[in-house]
Amino acid sequence: MVIVFDLDDTLYDEIDFVKSGFREVSNYLGSEKYFNFMWEEFLKNGSGKIFDKLIKQFSLDVPVSKLVEIYRFHFPRIYLPKESLELLEFAKNYKTALISDGHYITQKNKYNALNLKLDYPIFSDFYHTKKPELKPFLMVMDKFPNENYIYISDNPKKDFLAPKKLGWKTIRFKNPKGIYKDIPNNADIEVYSRKEILDKLKEII
Repeated sequence: MVIVFDLDDTLYDEIDFVKSGFREVSNYLGSEKYFNFMWEEFLKNGSGKIFDKLIKQFSLDVPVSKLVEIYRFHFPRIYLPKESLELLEFAKNYKTALISDGHYITQKNKYNALNLKLDYPIFSDFYHTKKPELKPFLMVMDKFPNENYIYISDNPKKDFLAPKKLGWKTIRFKNPKGIYKDIPNNADIEVYSRKEILDKLKEII
């Protein structure tokens, strides 16, 4: 069995990365008031154009591109919840992989910040691919041939289409803190907590 994980909103809550990034930007700008503005704006309206709004609100003389760079490439202060640590401890008994979309450096920084040590981490951006393309999933099958595979992720819009085509088992974690929580499930199994992921794995394996 090969257990394959997604990263954002699966092994950790991406809202923690958002908070960490806003903190880094506000540290660069030199005042907590900038963090407070961004966080309140994010909670009300999401992350769209948030740095443009920040610059306009405070008449800042800094390019948006600089704030995006700080946010995207900072080394984040994020952590694995207890349930994820238990899940990963169980997964050590099997082959493990990661398939994660997003900017390569950003995702690699998250992986390192969380001190993850999976057998085969794939950051799709590095290989010029992304979900729902088959390529990253085929890479796992090439690395670990003649196995059964299971993919654990949170986003029904793109995460499960390819693995289901390839005959993988799929588990959707309907993360209550995630941005995809209201999208209908299309995975084989849907769970509502990381503890349930572990329970389902024990049943399947």
